Amino acid sequence: MTDASPTKVEPAVTSASALADSAKALAGTWTCHGDVHGPGGASPSEVTLDVRPDLDKAWLRTEFVVLSGDYKYKFTAYRTFDAAASKWVNLIVDNLGGQASSSSTDGHVWLGTASGPMGEVRIRDTERLVSPGVLEMRGQYSLNGQDWSTGYELSCKQ
Repeated sequence: MTDASPTKVEPAVTSASALADSAKALAGTWTCHGDVHGPGGASPSEVTLDVRPDLDKAWLRTEFVVLSGDYKYKFTAYRTFDAAASKWVNLIVDNLGGQASSSSTDGHVWLGTASGPMGEVRIRDTERLVSPGVLEMRGQYSLNGQDWSTGYELSCKQ
């Protein structure tokens, strides 16, 4: 007779649990410093992020506002977790009349498409929570899906 130890069953990741975990790590106001890129190249910039649960906690809402630098850019994003598809979904509208849609399987690397003043582009955003209260962000875009240009690189603190 063999001694079988009980198997540990991990709880299923639900939309509510994924959103609650993400809100716990990200909710609040962040001050970011780094470069925002535009037609004239990189511009040292200060950015604020305000992340809050919204729409009965079904979404995380992010307000991204460039406070200083050459490029006055802002957007509102809504993010949720689709438990059935096991992926995150992110929707963005900005002050240039643009919109973007991206998804992520790990909550760190986001791939999608955007349209705005440059036309249709592919986007790749990377977000890394370095430690509680410290976030690194990098946004990139590609006109052809192969060559990537930087849109922003930011270090953020809560």
